[in-house]
Amino acid sequence: MDRMKTLWRVAAATTVLVLVPVFADHHESAAAETETPVSFNVQAQLCTLHPGKTMAQYDKMVQGYFKWAKKHDVEVLFVRQTPLFTHSNATTEPEHEFAEFLISNYETSGEAWDKWLSTEDGQELNATWQELASCHVKMGALYMQWADQAALDADDNRIVTWDWCTRKEGVSSDQLKAKHDSIVAAYPEGLANIAWAVFVPQIGGANAPGDFANIVAYPDVKGLMARQKWLNEDEGWRAMRDYYTSYANCTGPSASVEEVLNRPGQ
Repeated sequence: MDRMKTLWRVAAATTVLVLVPVFADHHESAAAETETPVSFNVQAQLCTLHPGKTMAQYDKMVQGYFKWAKKHDVEVLFVRQTPLFTHSNATTEPEHEFAEFLISNYETSGEAWDKWLSTEDGQELNATWQELASCHVKMGALYMQWADQAALDADDNRIVTWDWCTRKEGVSSDQLKAKHDSIVAAYPEGLANIAWAVFVPQIGGANAPGDFANIVAYPDVKGLMARQKWLNEDEGWRAMRDYYTSYANCTGPSASVEEVLNRPGQ
């Protein structure tokens, strides 16, 4: 597998699973009773620090970005993931050091980029960003399948797994969606997890290792291991075998530690 596919495979944020109805209007709180959008825009940044640069320097730049976004009214949900359990081994190239995900509605993302490219303070921050790290930037869409919203709102640190998949030949998107809906119906309380979403790579996603990724968030490693016990001792393997045999070819999950660094309006 080439380096870009390796980057895509482990990229995460929840990576992105703190997504909440807040983005119907990005100033509303997570508790607001708004209709959940069909999908969210996800900007993925797969980053490695330049030699001699530190995470403390990078974090200072990120805090400057948060202030810039608030000033220009383009705040997004911002999460960072660092690899924990990956598919890499001694024969593969090193992965990125961390991945960041900027989640919003499409309008906010477009306005933010236009201001980032056209404002003097945005370009100053961009120059600092380029000096500190090499980041591959991608765009994709996230479709929420199930979430324990209260748990997501209260949790700024979690474990997230990514399982990259491609639909099997002859399986339609509608059939796959129906299968996902049936899984939600079968496990209405989840399986020790606090969210499940489907991520679809789009702009810059030609080297992604699949058509989509199933992303599952757990409150901690204990939750992840509870899922593993279900898989191995409670016949969860039967459900997984059915999915992998009949619906999609998947790589199997990798895991990252995720931290929420910014929530809009907070």
